[in-house]
Amino acid sequence: MTTALIIIFVVLAMLSPLTWLRPSKRETRTSLVRKAVIADGMRVDLKAPALSDAPKGIVGYRRPWPTERDVTPFILVQDEWASDALREAVPGYRWREESRLADDPDVAAALLRFTRTLPEDALMLESSLSGLTLWWGESLDVESCHDWRREFETLHALLIDKAPISHKRRPLVGTEPKMPDA
Repeated sequence: MTTALIIIFVVLAMLSPLTWLRPSKRETRTSLVRKAVIADGMRVDLKAPALSDAPKGIVGYRRPWPTERDVTPFILVQDEWASDALREAVPGYRWREESRLADDPDVAAALLRFTRTLPEDALMLESSLSGLTLWWGESLDVESCHDWRREFETLHALLIDKAPISHKRRPLVGTEPKMPDA
């Protein structure tokens, strides 16, 4: 009897680490969200955002720009992470780097609609050479992301329409030729 209990205990002790290999509910949820946005043509940036004191676990969801458009760069930061000295863009968000389209009524209305759909952990919206990126903590599941993704696509399309056509083609960020080692 005691031998059987010892064997059962040893087998259970050997199998217990296998439960650590199973993904958590959060990991499963975020992987489903990431797969959905990647299937829609977005990219997931796992690097740190452009804020020095950004919390851990912030991930960027980026929609690239067409290469023939010169879209204006900007950074919009949630009030909690922005200085009071920065100009307010929409309620709850401030310009860290102001867009040349900051006073455009169409862009202001699109930004307002977009920011109203964002979850609480949305930290920053960044427009750069590589695309339009939302930096957030991935707190929502796939179904709950529908509203902000729809408004994100609307804002992305509006910024492309407002951007001048560039006569020189620039390479996509990250695709520049590499110099050979000397």
